[in-house]
Amino acid sequence: MSFEKVIGDIYRLKVPFDTLYTSVFLIKKRQGNVLIDCASNASDVDEYIVPSLWNLGLRVTDIQYLILTHKHGDHAGGKERILELCPDIKIISGVVEKFLNDLTMYELKGHTLDCIGVLDERTKTLISGDGLQGAGVGKYRCSLANKDEYIKTIEKIRQDKRIENILFSHAYEPWNKDGVFGREEVEKALKDCKNYIKGANY
Repeated sequence: MSFEKVIGDIYRLKVPFDTLYTSVFLIKKRQGNVLIDCASNASDVDEYIVPSLWNLGLRVTDIQYLILTHKHGDHAGGKERILELCPDIKIISGVVEKFLNDLTMYELKGHTLDCIGVLDERTKTLISGDGLQGAGVGKYRCSLANKDEYIKTIEKIRQDKRIENILFSHAYEPWNKDGVFGREEVEKALKDCKNYIKGANY
């Protein structure tokens, strides 16, 4: 198991979670390396994240920023262990101004009210975490804290022509893949998200 390059300087690590996996993302930048989410627990950090960073020639202390897309355990559960290993790391768990020149924090309310994503403007790629649910994944059906906010999120992304690719944290249905590439695929994914919740009982 290792970080695999997705696009530009964005890498994905698939960490086992239940019968699925959850994604940890790494963005390598000269101004500071960024980890997005940190899996479920301390064991995930020690067994998967640290060795996978090492395989890229990085120590966990080479990570300057940890962004938490939301507070659910499979995304933020490893935070305390990361802090033990790297006490000087800066944790970002809310929308802040653009940082490191070309990364923009992106509010994605709906699944939870604290959901955020990261837009890498260099590659026009939105890392959405669980901010776009599709029809859910495995036994975890599409889960929304607020349907109206989710619809607003979908529409906001649809109108944002900077976004040409989206990376999800899980291989959501109906696509059964963890990302969409190109504006046509993005538009279709957003339409699928909206159509699904229209037919669901929310």
